[in-house]
Amino acid sequence: MPQPTIITAQSKGYAATSNSGADRTFEDVVIPAEANTVIILAALTVSESAKTLTNLTFGNASAIRTHLIDVSGDAYVNATIAGIFDVSAAGAMTADVVATLSSSATSVGSRCGVVCSTGFVESFTTTNHRSATDCESITFSPNYAENIFTLIGSTDVDVSDITVTEGTLIFADAQSDGHVGVYGIVQDTEINTNQKKIGYTHTIEENADLFVILSTQRNPFEQANGMLRNVVR
Repeated sequence: MPQPTIITAQSKGYAATSNSGADRTFEDVVIPAEANTVIILAALTVSESAKTLTNLTFGNASAIRTHLIDVSGDAYVNATIAGIFDVSAAGAMTADVVATLSSSATSVGSRCGVVCSTGFVESFTTTNHRSATDCESITFSPNYAENIFTLIGSTDVDVSDITVTEGTLIFADAQSDGHVGVYGIVQDTEINTNQKKIGYTHTIEENADLFVILSTQRNPFEQANGMLRNVVR
């Protein structure tokens, strides 16, 4: 089977309708009919120590949220949350994304990033960087022939500073005052022994990244008679 693809036309950043209140609403997020998985990330202009994000929803019940992920675990990193949604049975749709804050806030900006893919989630991991300049991650899966490695993240910097050194930039979008940006990157070629690598650089800032392996199959390690398991003799 071929590797899944990123649907680049609908993978992009969105601005919030308001920077005040207990929620941040991102209107008219478009999900194409060919998508099976949508990864949505929202970030604030303030750090995790000042405010957190507690929920992230998509305004159409056909998008089934399979994971809600606290991406920003460091007190100095911009508050960041992500949701992974199974949209394989949904068809094309447009709805609002709503990110919920831990408490109401005035003049706290935000940004939302969306990655749409024909693949299904195989695995994911998060990482935070403080005062980072050069960032990279390498992963391996025995299902390497039928998966891709992708990243969606936030940064406390104008995203025009980001340079992708390993992989392909999907999108980069910043809040108007440049105090938070969101971006997506996908690996392009494989390195040693079918490893997959994503790398990027920027000026010294804080980052919260979500790395996702997307597979052509819904359950790549499952057989008709159950999960594959190691047998010790």
